Amino acid sequence: MSQAPATCSLCARELPAPECGELHHLVPRSKKGRKTVVVCVDCGDQIHQLFTTKELERSYNSLEALRADDRVQRWIDWVRRRPSFGTCMKRKKRRT
Repeated sequence: MSQAPATCSLCARELPAPECGELHHLVPRSKKGRKTVVVCVDCGDQIHQLFTTKELERSYNSLEALRADDRVQRWIDWVRRRPSFGTCMKRKKRRT
């Protein structure tokens, strides 16, 4: 059986490759957060550009709270129109 393709929990785009996804801690690990969701690398980078660790811990500790922010909504609208993934395709391959 083939596995269903993974999608980003924030922008809902299908991940073209496993390395384009990452686990995002809804409450940062430094604040003892344990719950994670899979987001594309592009969305993960954007989340950390928009919010501080304290903001993520206090106000944006759920997908619903993230999606409710106007800046995140504008990001989602913009990134969904992109023909392909940007950041994740430029990442260096990990050494094995």
